[in-house]
Amino acid sequence: VRPAGASDLDDLLALLRDCVSEMQSRGLDQWDDVYPARETLRGDIDARTLYLAAGARGAPLLGALTLNQRQDPEYADVAWAIAVEPIAVVHRLMVHPTAQRSGLGRFLMRFAEREAQRLGYRAIRLDTMDANARALAFYRALGYRQAGAVRFRKGAFTCFERRIAAPGSDEGA
Repeated sequence: VRPAGASDLDDLLALLRDCVSEMQSRGLDQWDDVYPARETLRGDIDARTLYLAAGARGAPLLGALTLNQRQDPEYADVAWAIAVEPIAVVHRLMVHPTAQRSGLGRFLMRFAEREAQRLGYRAIRLDTMDANARALAFYRALGYRQAGAVRFRKGAFTCFERRIAAPGSDEGA
């Protein structure tokens, strides 16, 4: 796993297209041409908050995620149980369809937890569309606690949270 650079944008957009196509083949309309957009991903790259899982040199990207502090305004209405600051948020977790169910998503989330801990965060928050049963089961299996619900442009989303241990501690991630 490595930080994304400006030269990765086209490969990242190809990964996104493949993920959107796979989701749509399952009847899931979570992402589209509006979100996540090229500008969103470019902003993540510029902020150095987007991380990539790459295969062999020249191979397509296998996965990506963004880890930052940006909480959507809708998060203010969620009854979060973990309020210890600072809080990281995982956005736009993507695993290439050919790598799904291989453990890569779990690997990327464990990376996000370790990176959040290294950066001094004490908790991670995220959300996923209620219609995305695989993602809901995935986050629960990783030990994320369901914290509440929000509504975005595409409909209802479930919010999750998980405590991150203080640096040097054995608790949490």
